[in-house]
Amino acid sequence: MDAGARPGGAGQPREYKLVMLGAGGVGKSAMTMQFISHRFPEDHDPTIEDAYKIRIRIDDEPANLDILDTAGQAEFTAMRDQYMRAGEGFIICYSITDRRSFHEVREFKQLIYRVRRTDDTPVVLVGNKSDLTQLRQVSKEEGSALAREFNCPFFETSAAYR
Repeated sequence: MDAGARPGGAGQPREYKLVMLGAGGVGKSAMTMQFISHRFPEDHDPTIEDAYKIRIRIDDEPANLDILDTAGQAEFTAMRDQYMRAGEGFIICYSITDRRSFHEVREFKQLIYRVRRTDDTPVVLVGNKSDLTQLRQVSKEEGSALAREFNCPFFETSAAYR
């Protein structure tokens, strides 16, 4: 069985809890909406906390994926410990057009460790807004180097394009 996944009952799909982390405005909600409903929200509406459920296939088996789209703004940090304990995997996002959001990635990784007390928690690092290359402030090499330091997978993507 995959680490962190909860088995379903007899014949029930496994359930996975995924938490989206990152600074405000990096595109966590846009990536989530693109994945869930195949649409890109044109307007940025700051998230407090949104939860989504989707049935997917993992390793050719049915699974239920619970995605918690979290607030990136500092005023919502009191809620973080609770969803950090509940999460089984984390996607830490930054915008390639915002160096500050890249620097905040370390804080999110440290927060995961502080709450969970283990380096074994599955984490993926994602540089979003790759369609805005003319506004790039963070190189792909920098993202890749940080992912190597974290010992986690790294991807650049654009929520605007599936």
